[in-house]
Amino acid sequence: MKKLIVTIIFLFTFFIFVEPAFAEVDYVIKDVQIDAYLMESGDVAVKERFTYDFEGEFNGITRTIIPKKGTAIEDFVASEAGSPLKVEKEDSEYKIYRKGNEETVTIELGYTIMNGVEVYQDVAQFYWPFFDSSNESVYENMTIYVHPPARAVQVTAYGYDEAYDTAEVTADGGAVFSLGYVEDGKNGDIQVVYDETLFGAAPLTSEKMMKDSILEQIADNEAKLAAFQDRKAWLNRIAPYIVGGFGLFLVLLLFVSIRQKMELKHDVQRRIKEELTIPKLNMSLPATIYYTNPFTPKDQLLTSSLLELVRKGYVRTKNQETFLLVDRYTEYDHEYMLINFLFDTIGNGKTFRFKELQTFLEDESNHNDYNEHVQAWIYAIKQEVKSKELTKAKKGFRWTVALLSLLLVPLAVFFGIHELFMWMAVSIILFLGLLAFSIFYNPKTLEGAKIWEEWKQFNKNFDRIPPNQLEKWSTDEQIIAVNYAYGMNDKGIKIWNNPIFTSNKSMDSSNVMMYLLLASTANLHFSEADTVTAATTNSSSTTTVGTGTGVGGGGGGSGAF
Repeated sequence: MKKLIVTIIFLFTFFIFVEPAFAEVDYVIKDVQIDAYLMESGDVAVKERFTYDFEGEFNGITRTIIPKKGTAIEDFVASEAGSPLKVEKEDSEYKIYRKGNEETVTIELGYTIMNGVEVYQDVAQFYWPFFDSSNESVYENMTIYVHPPARAVQVTAYGYDEAYDTAEVTADGGAVFSLGYVEDGKNGDIQVVYDETLFGAAPLTSEKMMKDSILEQIADNEAKLAAFQDRKAWLNRIAPYIVGGFGLFLVLLLFVSIRQKMELKHDVQRRIKEELTIPKLNMSLPATIYYTNPFTPKDQLLTSSLLELVRKGYVRTKNQETFLLVDRYTEYDHEYMLINFLFDTIGNGKTFRFKELQTFLEDESNHNDYNEHVQAWIYAIKQEVKSKELTKAKKGFRWTVALLSLLLVPLAVFFGIHELFMWMAVSIILFLGLLAFSIFYNPKTLEGAKIWEEWKQFNKNFDRIPPNQLEKWSTDEQIIAVNYAYGMNDKGIKIWNNPIFTSNKSMDSSNVMMYLLLASTANLHFSEADTVTAATTNSSSTTTVGTGTGVGGGGGGSGAF
């Protein structure tokens, strides 16, 4: 149950609170003003003014402009207070160079949208996405002005998504879109419709009569928004009942499973003898360590496993650094695999030295081989644990919970689409909780709970074992105690600090000290091997420009570097 709770907390934190990686440059775009001057030729001269507030060092800003199909961007320039700035273009991204540190700067951009105005038989329209969902920056205050080539009447101005309900037509026929705060990753197309006579020098985009179609498109969008609001209100009303039902279901599952676990634990505790003894090994010691602590570091598990080979007589020691193979016909598959790896792959078939491990890992081509052998060895240990059937399968029940949890996925998506983000977040949390429950719900059998409780109590009370109890332990039991404690605790700290094992006359201290020294040496070398072979991933990011998500495949965004 601990694993389940930890997993739920981790998944909740990862998916809900982990924020996306920030760019190296820390900035805020305080203000954006865009002026689009429509020309009689159908081209559009654009002037943009961006005010950036930088908190650290910076080299400049970026502006991505993805033109609509049938249009092109030309004559891009940048300046600050009238002074031109260097510009580099890569695909649809423009880099404007302007170094500084902790400054507020205002950069002015200028460019021409070729064929930016669509001209038809009865109307002309400027329908453009100055940003789209690929934009990675927040605009704290954005205003877009559209200026016709001459005074105009009967003007229709309309905004979509972030630009919705922000349009206002001025007395001279211009249009102002006061978007204000604009989140990153959003679309916001603007549409301004004029009489076609204003663009007499522009080529016809199409000979169609488009006024009615454009007005119908706007009416359809209004109808869709109204329907959207109706669905949103309805969903908001029923959400507490649906989400609450799933929440109650998860709470009930947790309550029942915890209660069953506690009842089993109490039953096991009644069966366990109060006298502290070395628990009986119902499976190999590495499997016991893995079963009672699945998160045991590889180096500690390798150390305890090698010491077990020594204890069981398959391997003997020549010194702290050298091991001699005595018998490769072992009781468990993972013991045979460990011997094969250490003595045959790394050693010479008869001996294994830690110096040979170091030499083996000096060749980087062996790192993957090392990791594969270790993972296969750990898998064999898992298979031994699995063969003991220490947990109840409950496959049917777990699959039912998993399938029920999947119902929350479309529900969360539906909430997100309708901007009910609180209910979306709660649905995601419940989905992760139910999914984690279905994965990690493995109730122990009576035998499994008995093994777990015996070894957990032994590990907990390890440094409080009374001397009269130690006198009853054989040398073999003493070594098992050392090996288990070393595998369960960070580099055997409990053993080195425990005078019972280092000075008690009732114990075979020479044997114990030999194992302590071997454990310390082995763990050091296996820990170094883990560090050396740790996978390192060098990732490099590149910016690719694709089709924008705004109208006509256009779009854009802003950034800094």
